[in-house]
Amino acid sequence: MGQRVNIQYSVELDDLDEEVNRLFGKAIKELDLAAPVGGTPRIKLGTDGLEQLDFLRRKLAKIDIMLGDVQNIIEGYVNYKSAPPQQEQPDSPSEAEQQEIQELEDRIAMFKEMIDAQPNQEPEENNK
Repeated sequence: MGQRVNIQYSVELDDLDEEVNRLFGKAIKELDLAAPVGGTPRIKLGTDGLEQLDFLRRKLAKIDIMLGDVQNIIEGYVNYKSAPPQQEQPDSPSEAEQQEIQELEDRIAMFKEMIDAQPNQEPEENNK
């Protein structure tokens, strides 16, 4: 089996049923192609039989991965639907943001003290 890559994409919630069924249908189509129904299943003893089994096992592994993807999507959907609705919280600064704000306010206060502590100075004029 070739290398696999995880991807992530989003679909509208209204389109999720269609997308899941598209992926499920693709897996079932692969299953039908791998082991067509009809007649008595037979396998030959020898290298032809080994190749046939290897092909079928690889196809089944691929199908299992596809069905696992569908299962993960459905589990995520069920978890989403069964989770209690989240209440929107007002935008309050996080603890780190509050600390940063306090540090900035402290610096501003320190600069004000430094300015107030210096006597009034006249700006130097450029003599030319």
